Amino acid sequence: MIEILIWAALIPSIILMLLVLKQDKIESEPAGLLVKLFIFGALICLPAGILESVGEAAIMGATRDADMQALLMFLICVPLAEEGLKYLALRFGTWKNPAFNFTFDAIVYAVVVSLGFATLENVLYVMNYMSLQVAIVRGIMSVPLHCTCGVFMGYFYGMARNYHAHGNRAMSTLDSVLALVVPLLIHGLYDFALSVESETISLGGLAFTAIVFVLAITQVRWSSKQDTYIIGTDVPVQPHQMPQQNGSNQQFRQ
Repeated sequence: MIEILIWAALIPSIILMLLVLKQDKIESEPAGLLVKLFIFGALICLPAGILESVGEAAIMGATRDADMQALLMFLICVPLAEEGLKYLALRFGTWKNPAFNFTFDAIVYAVVVSLGFATLENVLYVMNYMSLQVAIVRGIMSVPLHCTCGVFMGYFYGMARNYHAHGNRAMSTLDSVLALVVPLLIHGLYDFALSVESETISLGGLAFTAIVFVLAITQVRWSSKQDTYIIGTDVPVQPHQMPQQNGSNQQFRQ
């Protein structure tokens, strides 16, 4: 039974990771780097839990209003701890890595970090409740949610790295901020919708999760097709591997 539960907790992350890796069509990322990022993602589960506990204590001390406590805890505290640490792990592990030479690489890296976190978190939840139902529900909702946050974090992170390579520090800073803020909003709205005692809001949370997951899939496919070489990186691919573009700044917003 335990083996079944563990596999039920692992399979959603494995499937999602393989689907994203399949879209990295120009060159595969180093296995060692991906393993490192996955481990980074798993390891931040502990400090994230500590930060959430500290934040919860601070919120409880600041207000006795139950609705305000839920708002601050699930809309701000939990997503900030988890997505903030994911972003730090991503930045620390990849920003200067020579393998980070295409914009789509950032989506791969961010998804691997996010699924590293989601995998360990999922295993801990499933083993705590010893429930296949918990594994199924979290495999449908929580794991895809973490993957979705990783996709959008990776998209803006890749744009930030590209702008940085082109010397556009203002746009690089903006996209770096968006790489954190967008996942925070997605994660926060999801957690808050499922935390309130309202069937309507909870159903809205489910619908929201489904919508942003579809958007994430669309983003992955689009970003894969528009993959752009980051100038100045140390590991250029062969010319025949370069994606066709209609101008050197095709990826940049005007």
